[in-house]
Amino acid sequence: MTTTRDDLLAMAATLRKALDTPAAFPQWRAQWPALAELGIAGFCVPEDCEGFGAEVPAALMAARELGAALHGSPYPALVAASYALTRWRGDGQRQPVAAEISSGTHVPTLAFLGPGAVVAPPDGGVIPLVHGRAHLVAGAVSADSFLALPPGGDTLLLILRDETCTVARVHEFDVTRDIGDVDFGGATAVPLKAPPGGRARVERLHGLLLAGDTLGGLSRMLDRTVGYAAQREAFGKAIGGYQAVQHRLVDHTIALRGMSLLADEAATQLAAEAPGADRAALLAAASVTAGALPLLHDLVQLTGAIGFTWEYGLHLHERRAHLDARLGRGPRQARRLLAEGEGWTC
Repeated sequence: MTTTRDDLLAMAATLRKALDTPAAFPQWRAQWPALAELGIAGFCVPEDCEGFGAEVPAALMAARELGAALHGSPYPALVAASYALTRWRGDGQRQPVAAEISSGTHVPTLAFLGPGAVVAPPDGGVIPLVHGRAHLVAGAVSADSFLALPPGGDTLLLILRDETCTVARVHEFDVTRDIGDVDFGGATAVPLKAPPGGRARVERLHGLLLAGDTLGGLSRMLDRTVGYAAQREAFGKAIGGYQAVQHRLVDHTIALRGMSLLADEAATQLAAEAPGADRAALLAAASVTAGALPLLHDLVQLTGAIGFTWEYGLHLHERRAHLDARLGRGPRQARRLLAEGEGWTC
């Protein structure tokens, strides 16, 4: 399947309508199967598993809409994990798990293991067990399985949630999602048979969809700020009539458009597995993590006192964007990998 721009616009409109009823954490799991019926959980599931293949542009569209709606699902991690599980799981479970993911009854997520993690079979055993902690796991409380990524290497491990997986801490900075640290105390792991570079592909997809989540929130905040500037009056006229405000809003609109174009190009290249796909995805992620947060902060400033109130809600998008950057393994990660790819490091 290949989506056109008209297809994406139509899907975005359908998803936006379905998201009119907020589904923040923890209620989102009950509503997820209904959203999954729209196909958004299967955009990166292979066609031989009844998915759409690698429709990264469609997944990016969904990430934007879910981010704009402050949806509680760990969508970027879910799609990245499903990309790997439905391609490289080698125990005859590809089709069954793909069906569960696409129907919304099974939610996987990513878990980046910390540097102290140990992955090794017990004495005399062959099945690897995982001991260690994964920090900042999206869906830490609500996910059904974890695609664990040990430090370094190309390893991908599937861990089904059981009593060996405990949530050590829930991060409450972003109240729209459940994000926490997960301890694995001898969790049974199933290695995936990923090809060389497979793990990097999963990480690039994850980073791009996190950028999409941030862009969706930024777009929603910009729309609200423009609407506010058209109504709020100062010295006898709307503040949007003053050039100082107009110029800032135009600058932010242009910056958002530039970041969106980079993300769209990266999604197209990842879907086609083009030679420059990794570079494009890293460039988009670096652009969004560096550019979105100052814009979001300035939009809060432009709304004046009301923008700082809890009820108005602009801070929820700003908090979410901060966590998106950290879920992508830190704002500096994309820049460092870009520099390495270009040969700019010693």
